[in-house]
Parts: sequence; structure tokens; C-alpha cells
Amino acid sequence: MELLDSRIVREFTARNGQSRLHAERASTRVPTGMSRALLRHAPFAAYTVQANGVYATDLDGNRRLDFHGNYAALIHGHAHPTILAATRAQLEKGTAYSTPAAQELALAEHLCGRVRSIERIVFNNSGTESVLMALRAARAYTGRHRIAKIEGGYHGFSDFVMVGGHDLPPAADKSARLDARPDTAGLPPAATSDVILLRYNDVEGCRQALRAHGDDLAAVIVEPMLGSAGVIPAEPEFLGLLRTETSRTGTMLICDEVISLRQAYGGLQSAYELTPDLTTMAKIIGGGFPMGAVGGRADVMSVFETPGARHVAHLGTFSANPVSLTAGLAALELLDESAITQLNALGARARAGISNVIREKSLPACVTGLGSMFQIHWTPGPVTEARHAEAAVPDLKLLAFLGLSNRGIQTSMRGMCSLSTPMTEAHIDALIDAFSATADDLRAEGWLDR
Repeated sequence: MELLDSRIVREFTARNGQSRLHAERASTRVPTGMSRALLRHAPFAAYTVQANGVYATDLDGNRRLDFHGNYAALIHGHAHPTILAATRAQLEKGTAYSTPAAQELALAEHLCGRVRSIERIVFNNSGTESVLMALRAARAYTGRHRIAKIEGGYHGFSDFVMVGGHDLPPAADKSARLDARPDTAGLPPAATSDVILLRYNDVEGCRQALRAHGDDLAAVIVEPMLGSAGVIPAEPEFLGLLRTETSRTGTMLICDEVISLRQAYGGLQSAYELTPDLTTMAKIIGGGFPMGAVGGRADVMSVFETPGARHVAHLGTFSANPVSLTAGLAALELLDESAITQLNALGARARAGISNVIREKSLPACVTGLGSMFQIHWTPGPVTEARHAEAAVPDLKLLAFLGLSNRGIQTSMRGMCSLSTPMTEAHIDALIDAFSATADDLRAEGWLDR
């Protein structure tokens, strides 16, 4: 059977006729019908028209329980009343200013008090901008230009981190290093030649690579939990090795907490007792609005104000926008220790329930995750690095995604889920039941036997 002949795909098409027509029309003005590449999938995407709480509604009136959360950004769900109230009040005071926004200090003080490694902080508009500026700061501070990143690690779409994300060799290949390859057209040669790749959770391989190249590196950038590469938690020994080796060579250790900041009150770095030199943040710190930030040690952050050759210009018309600052502070104040504990308990319930379905139905799958996030992988596992995650069967990923959508459940196309504070155990159980029924459909059509 061809993929598009599956009953699951046909049902999705039948349920989303208005979205199909909208996609056709939108593609005449916007390449592929949308600006965000990660939201594209076959046969077409369902277009959302409104969302509230834990539910989103599309052009065809389909109402779905949203486990996607705009790639983990909406930790309080959609249109949270407290965030809306704060935002409405700010809108009456203006949407953007011609001088610095007074609202900036409150969010800066909150984040510096929340994340132990952050002494000073600057704001911009996205995780991509945050990583770009963190790398620039590291280069200015160290006087070096090469960096190291993790295979499969996603740090936004600026040039020097859009390498080594895909087409990885099999996990059985014991080679510690892979030459960086571009993940997109349009990159300059330096984007690959100035980057070395490290394997996630490979302590000895990373030790060897950093001993060989550490003196040339401005920065090593790492997620304490690989997000886009599979929601894979780091091994404590792995992060400890990175901290030890970067300290030895004066290389900046950048902890990318754009996704993982939600996992603990002080970010996931606090749970690992990791003290990076710089931290990048975005997603939840904007309360549903565009927001990014770079924070870190005072001496490293001084490059943003020190005149002369080491000065790094931090720019942006909408950087530190008062609406985003206000919404972000409201969201973070809601996300206290109690809220995180409750979310993480729901995450544990979801992972246990999905794992039970996988075991009971003998599915060629596994689930990874930590705290309030997890991902279903259509490969038996274990999954401890991007090479494992990339071995998942693409057809099963897509069909499972569409099957869940048909049952009123929204995940990411690759199977990633992130929870939000309005969710309850009943919502988690609905996801588990929908996954079980979708697995039955996959088996009935013979997809699990391929």
C-alpha cells in the first residue's frame, strides 16, 4: 500500500477539506503555503483559526487537544487569562517604544534571580537570535572563531548552527566525529569548516575531540535535553565532561535552554548542577509572544557594553518589546515550583502510559523525555542520541501523527509532545487512548509488519 492510500490519510483529507483548499490558495502567495518549514507535512497541514486553553480549532471546525504547544512555547496553554490581562493592560500603554522600555528591568531581575548562572542578560526576539548573539559574544570574549555543536542539535536557523542536523551515520558507527554538513542551501563555506560535531552522551568521544580541538574553540553549545533531535535527556557525566573540558581550555560553554528552561525552576541546568558561561532562552519567557534572551557571567556579558575591539552590538527594532516583556513576566510568575512539579508528574504519567501501550501491543517504538516533554519514536530504542532518533521509520511517524489528529490530538509531526498547565490527568489519558487506537489502525493496515 502506498502511503497516501492509507485509510488514515484518506480520513484526514476528508476531515480537513477547508484546510486543503486554503493550502492550495496560500501556496500561490507563500511558498508551500506557510512560512514555517517545521509545520509542513503530507498531504497538507490543518490551519488553525483560534485556540483557548488546551484546545485549538481549525478551518473545518475540528477541535484538537494541543500537545504541541507551539513547540513547547505555550506552557500555560492558549489565551491564559492572567497573561491576557497583563498584555491588554500593556497594549493600552503602547506596543513599542522609541526609547528603552521600563518593563525590561522586571523580567531581567526575575530571570537573573531564577537561573543561578545568569548575572546579566539582554533580550531579543527568538531562540535563533539568542544563539546567534551568544556565539558572537563567545567569539568576541575568547578571540577564537570555531565552535562545537552536537549532532542533531537544533539551535535555530542562523548559519553556524544549521549544520550536522540530519543524514547522520548509523549509531553503530563508532566514529567519534562526523564532518559538519549543511542542513540547508545558502550557507557560506565557513559555516561548515568552522564547526566540529560532537555525539550526544558520548563521553569518551567528546573528551577526545575537545582535547584535540579545545584550544581553537570559542564555544561549545549544548542542550541539556536534545529537543528537536528527539527529546533526549543528557547523561550527567556527559554534561560534566563538557564543563570540565571547556573550563580547561577557556572555551565558553553555552547551555541552550530555549526548550528545556521549563523543566525546572532554575532551568534544566539547575537539575544537573551545571554552571554554563552563557545561557540562551526563548519560548516560555515570552508568554506566547516573540522573545529571546542571552544571559551569563558578568565578565562575559560585558562584551555587549565594553567599547573597542571586543564590543558586540546587540540590536533589533523589536528587541525588549514591552508587550513581550510583560507577557513573559506574567508567564514566568505563573510557572512556580508547584506548577512545574504538577506538569512533570503529568509528563511521567504520559510516558508510562505510552510505554505500556508499546509493550502490550509489541510496537516497534519507544518513548523518550523528561519532565513535561516527551517524544514517541518509531524505532525500538533505546534512543540516547540523534543517530538513534534518525533511525525511526518516517511513514510510521507521519501516519501516527495523522491518526492522532483524526482522534482530536495535536502533536508535532515527529511525535514530540509538550504539556501545559491547564492539562489534567484526563487529558493525558485521552492521549494514551488515542495512541493505542492509532496503533491498532497501523497494525490493521499492515504498516507495523514492514
